[in-house]
Amino acid sequence: MKWIITLVVVLFFLFGIGGCFVSTMNKEVRTRNLITAKQVDNKSEFDNMWKKNTESFQITEAQKDALYDIIVGNSKVRAGKGNGGQLVQLVHEAVPNLDNTTNLYRDLMNVVVSSRNSWTMRQKELIDFKREHDNLIDTFPSSLVCGIFGRQKIEIKIVTSSRTEESFETGQDNQVGFQGTRKETQAEK
Repeated sequence: MKWIITLVVVLFFLFGIGGCFVSTMNKEVRTRNLITAKQVDNKSEFDNMWKKNTESFQITEAQKDALYDIIVGNSKVRAGKGNGGQLVQLVHEAVPNLDNTTNLYRDLMNVVVSSRNSWTMRQKELIDFKREHDNLIDTFPSSLVCGIFGRQKIEIKIVTSSRTEESFETGQDNQVGFQGTRKETQAEK
């Protein structure tokens, strides 16, 4: 009878440990799958963000170039006639409602800012999922279970700019302002 009680206790103990192993491995697999899916989702969101931004820029870039051509082209013509200083009149005549143009640029900025904010939140979620997985790999007793089955930490890709990478490498960010470029228009050539 004593051996039956011992056998029951040993079996109960083995089932408990087995349940712990199964539970830990299932949690690790679910977290690993979550991170993998999030990486694919982030790639899709990044592509969507750039497509939205590019499409928005194409519309306003064409309008900006047309407005610039009107201003520069007509001001050169008027300046040649000795009518300098009439730029405001010229713009009002050529483009009577500049509010529509400024609204387009404001809308464009809203698209860019909201896309970037959404992208940043997705990157933060991915980092948090990795933290959760790392905790599973690093803390006892799950570290023991994951170690027995050879589970390793997951590497994630966080998309940043070369400027950010350089700043974190050097510990400094001395670049102030925006160094953008502007396309040269036909009127300038």
